[in-house]
Amino acid sequence: MPTDPVTLTTAPPPADSLDVQGIRLHLEADSGKPEGKVVPAAPDVLEIHVTAPPGAGTLDIDWDVPVGDATVYWQPDYAQRRHLPAEWASRRSVSLLRSAPVGALVDAADRNVACWSLSETSHRIQVRREGIREESARFRCTVRISLSGDEEPVVLRIDRRRLPYWTALADVAAWWDGLLPEPPMPAPPAGRAPTYCTWYSMHQELTADRIERAAADAGALGFGAVIVDDGWQTDDTSRGYWYCGDWEVAAGKMGDLAGHVARVRAAGLSYLLWLAPPLLGRRSPARARFADRTLGSLSAQDADILDPRYPEVRAHLTDVCARLLDSTDVDGFKLDFLDAWLVADPPPAGTGTDVPDVESAVARWLTELRAELTRRRSTVLLEFRQNYTGPAMQRFGNLFRAADCPMDIVDNRTRTLDVRLLLPGRTVHSDPILWNPAGSATYAAEQLLCALFSVPQVSVQLTELPAEHRRMLTHWLGFHTEHSDTLVGGAIEPSRPDLAYPVVRARGDGETIAAAYAELPVTVDDTDGPAVILVNATGSDGLVADIATASGVRVTAVRDHCGDPVPVPAATLSPGLARIAVPRAGWVQLAVG
Repeated sequence: MPTDPVTLTTAPPPADSLDVQGIRLHLEADSGKPEGKVVPAAPDVLEIHVTAPPGAGTLDIDWDVPVGDATVYWQPDYAQRRHLPAEWASRRSVSLLRSAPVGALVDAADRNVACWSLSETSHRIQVRREGIREESARFRCTVRISLSGDEEPVVLRIDRRRLPYWTALADVAAWWDGLLPEPPMPAPPAGRAPTYCTWYSMHQELTADRIERAAADAGALGFGAVIVDDGWQTDDTSRGYWYCGDWEVAAGKMGDLAGHVARVRAAGLSYLLWLAPPLLGRRSPARARFADRTLGSLSAQDADILDPRYPEVRAHLTDVCARLLDSTDVDGFKLDFLDAWLVADPPPAGTGTDVPDVESAVARWLTELRAELTRRRSTVLLEFRQNYTGPAMQRFGNLFRAADCPMDIVDNRTRTLDVRLLLPGRTVHSDPILWNPAGSATYAAEQLLCALFSVPQVSVQLTELPAEHRRMLTHWLGFHTEHSDTLVGGAIEPSRPDLAYPVVRARGDGETIAAAYAELPVTVDDTDGPAVILVNATGSDGLVADIATASGVRVTAVRDHCGDPVPVPAATLSPGLARIAVPRAGWVQLAVG
């Protein structure tokens, strides 16, 4: 069999492939012949149930479908890369701790062409190709699933219904929910509060005094939570991970951590503490205990990666979190670097391990952790970072944050929306929003607006903000809090993934909020409202609405980037295109009907 990456991915489909209602399908295992059963789940939705032969270590499922009029392929890893990939240029790894086994061909009208997903969401899957095959002009996927010998049949679900792609993805999420052994971890309302994060603003140079001054300012501006990031556990400020592992308080920086947390909470803010459970720093006191229980090292070589297959490693990590929760009364944890456990070639399970594979060990630890922490505090907050935001991880965390993209106004938008499409109904946070206080307040507002449909995390030096920036920040945090049920809890419709979602809308109870990120018309029709808010994130003054209802649409208010009223004559908008004088980073409220 060819092994070169290009020849492997461009190898022709096997000659003994089957035609399943227009889908070419081939099943293969490293030992024996798999069996497949086709189950029509709904009109234009097929489930192919695949049973691996006894003793098989891997299962390959290879299929292709017509491209139709698709313009883009959506999958959760792509962020800004929105295109139709070639089969020889597209590979990814999927597991409990990375991504999700799903992808969708989407046309220019936001309709689904073909959406695939797998029932296996915990063990390692190699997506060996997912792209256009030049010889057939069809879209081909091949996945290789690692087997442990006791799996249920793997189900490949292919949805070819011509409905909005966000509906197809929401149906995949509901399907996964029905397959998982436990319901998602509930998200307390505190998880929706605008959040101040110390990372970009302080890095490891934080102190209890700096945090408390920032917290007092944050509470006055409208924040409801603070995340104290890396640095509380070490006196080092080099931004390395040398001292991770024992998770003791750096008293020189933080003093009495419990007293400090109490003072921050007295300012009205929830308090989350950063931890990186997989990391064992080369200078950590915990190294003496766990140096022989590691999977490998970080690329920077300042920390090793703990092996969760050892029960004493899992017990140590659970004890750390429980001890901090009990002794400091924090509201929860930002659990970082969980994907560090995804080492490419983990060593064989050694003497004393009680779980054969790393992903199963991580799932066991997270199950133990959730039980231990929720027993102590039912409303505990646990934040996970993209890419470990797949469907199975919903059982163990309740806040899901976009991956790091400092000051990237497009990437923060696409990443938050990607996570929301993958996990509809869950609480999604932005990467901490950053801007230069010497810049314009309108540009700073647009940094916030890029994360409008998620919980905004912010990480700037609040004391350095000019008065206009403070007024702007207070306004938009208040707007987000007031409309959180729609913005965070409503159903979202991010249009045109091939153009990085230039128009996005969220539908709540009697309210629609839409944001334009490019100078494109925003449709208002009978499905909206009766209250509609259009947000101008285009980078310039003016907003174009496409009035597609005869019910009557009235302009009731216009606000600028600081929330100040803009005098606009009362007007009724006729059907068709209407240009509204909405200032840059401002918004207009409409009444429909």
